Amino acid sequence: MNRSVKFLGTLAAFAFLTTGVVLARDGQRPRGSHAQRASQPHTRTTERQRTETGRTRSDTWTGADGKTATREVEVINDKDAGTRTRDVEYTGPNGKTASVESVRTKTDDGFTRSTTVTNAQGETATRDVTVTRDQDAGTITRDANATTFDGRTTSTSDVKQRTEDGYSRDTTHTRADGSTHTRSVDVTCDKDTGKCDKQVKIDQSP
Repeated sequence: MNRSVKFLGTLAAFAFLTTGVVLARDGQRPRGSHAQRASQPHTRTTERQRTETGRTRSDTWTGADGKTATREVEVINDKDAGTRTRDVEYTGPNGKTASVESVRTKTDDGFTRSTTVTNAQGETATRDVTVTRDQDAGTITRDANATTFDGRTTSTSDVKQRTEDGYSRDTTHTRADGSTHTRSVDVTCDKDTGKCDKQVKIDQSP
């Protein structure tokens, strides 16, 4: 999950650099330097429209110098195919463009999600996620593979196991340089006292 958040954070940061204005996700509050940038004089216009298969959204930012940046979003749901497609197109005040396409597909035991980011130079970065649930075994498995704009690859495997008195969770992340980072969590709870004990072990190799 942390890697997912980091990836999305990278996309948001990329949007900031590309457009020169705060292209925040829906409901996201700007922080730090982004908050200072958001406080600069500008106007924002948002249009939302429901469609037969999803929705669209258009945001336009106009700075004090009259330059504009836009963000166009289209979400399409296909119930028969079990897919949800989200396309986002960014255009900065300098005319540069970027895009993010994400396709989530429902499976018999979970879902898959494929995301492709294209920057202003036409380079692409990708991230593929597969989540499977085994109710009988009480497990949720999440595998993610990512490729950066410069061709480096990373992978993450996360398995959460339900136990009689809590759960365990093992996460392994392989970085682009081949090193690995593992995190093991064991949570046990006492129903009588209402208390839970959490133990975390972190290893890194090499």
